[in-house]
Amino acid sequence: MKENGIGTPATRAAIIETLFTRDYIRREKKSLVPTEKGLTVYDAVKDKRIADVALTGEWENALSKIERGEMQPEAFRNAIEVYTRQITAELLGTAISIDDENAVLCPKCKTAKVRFYPKVVKCTDANCGLLIFRNISGKQLTDRQITDLLTKGKTPEIKGFKNKNGKTFDTAFKFDDNFRMIFDFPEKKDKK
Repeated sequence: MKENGIGTPATRAAIIETLFTRDYIRREKKSLVPTEKGLTVYDAVKDKRIADVALTGEWENALSKIERGEMQPEAFRNAIEVYTRQITAELLGTAISIDDENAVLCPKCKTAKVRFYPKVVKCTDANCGLLIFRNISGKQLTDRQITDLLTKGKTPEIKGFKNKNGKTFDTAFKFDDNFRMIFDFPEKKDKK
């Protein structure tokens, strides 16, 4: 890959712009975050040949060889035609399935379902905006804990979070009035 590259900075910028235009990603402060549509497409193609980044580098290398006269353009075109037929067949055989049987109703919009991903949990309605990050203060929240938050409005107390100084603490979570997840610390018992 190192000698092949994956396009110029301008090409990469154009790809990112296309991802915005097609609503696969959006900006949140200084980060680029995938949309529901983007996550669905990613889940569908992540293990497919079309998602192989190394292939782009191989194409760049082949085009350089054509430019230097080391490869015939027809050979490259034939290889592209074969690849196109293969990925088309592969993609046509891909079914995007959504398991809504056990889905949780979004507590914010009360109309759409909430989908669980490895790093986030979010409402399937892009206009709703409910988003829960799983990794908080060095700890990954489980599906069960997040389901409790979504259905009961609060998690049970969870142990083992770490603050910025490395000190551990325990907390539950709840939603604020805007359905942002916030800490819900247990009441301190007075020592007598």
